[in-house]
Amino acid sequence: MAFGDNGPRKKTAFEKLTMVLVIVMLVATLGALVVSAVSAFM
Repeated sequence: MAFGDNGPRKKTAFEKLTMVLVIVMLVATLGALVVSAVSAFM
């Protein structure tokens, strides 16, 4: 949306793959932070 999307259009497979990878990386990073925080308190 911030990159000049001109109305609704079909996302390409590459865009979907990129989104999935970004979400997976975010979840993995958050998970690693939580695990390190929990292990620090143990």
